[in-house]
Amino acid sequence: MTRAMRAESFTGYGALRLAEIPRPLLADGRALVRITAAGVTPLDHTILSGGYPRATAPLVLGNEGAGSRALARL
Repeated sequence: MTRAMRAESFTGYGALRLAEIPRPLLADGRALVRITAAGVTPLDHTILSGGYPRATAPLVLGNEGAGSRALARL
């Protein structure tokens, strides 16, 4: 298990919760990154405020991050 900020609904920042989620499966040719810094982007804000109808909750937001390789599968 790992921890992530997850939107339980799309009603604003009050809907974010720290959640225990399953660790992602590692496919061939992929790396698992331990995120140490993450940014909130305009897209995250749009999704969280309900402005992106294709999003479904619960959802771990974020598409910008920095960290170090935790595991790799070559």
